[in-house]
Amino acid sequence: MKQIFHDNKAVATSVGFILTFSITVITFVLVMNASYNMMEQAEHTVMREEFEIHGNNIALQLTEMETIVNITSSAGGEVDEIKYEMLLPLKVANDYYSVEFSNQTNEMVFESHGRDETRVKIPYEMRNIQLMSTTISSASEEHYMIYNSTANMVEIY
Repeated sequence: MKQIFHDNKAVATSVGFILTFSITVITFVLVMNASYNMMEQAEHTVMREEFEIHGNNIALQLTEMETIVNITSSAGGEVDEIKYEMLLPLKVANDYYSVEFSNQTNEMVFESHGRDETRVKIPYEMRNIQLMSTTISSASEEHYMIYNSTANMVEIY
């Protein structure tokens, strides 16, 4: 009977298994966490790039509106109203987003869920027309830029 109680061979096998299993689980968790972080960084990169593309398109439309107004005015004509539909996707990287237009800084700020990782500032330049400062959400789907000749301002809805 005394030999069974003092036999440590089975203990070494059990401890070895528990240690090996624990190390395997910890390694698996670390690898999965790293892969999730890499996927999230890639998602943020895609968001920023798409925001830049859409922001540059909007800046181009604003420049076109101002050019039309300037050419028409210099030829002696008047523009009552110009209306462009802003073609923005409902979601980017499967997330809703917002666009803030600032007349003070002449920038559009795209961001998703208020995260700094997804924030993109796109400058625009308008010399003779003002842009109404506003914030739009992609969740409201259709958006328009309307030139109001009375106020000499572009309004975004």
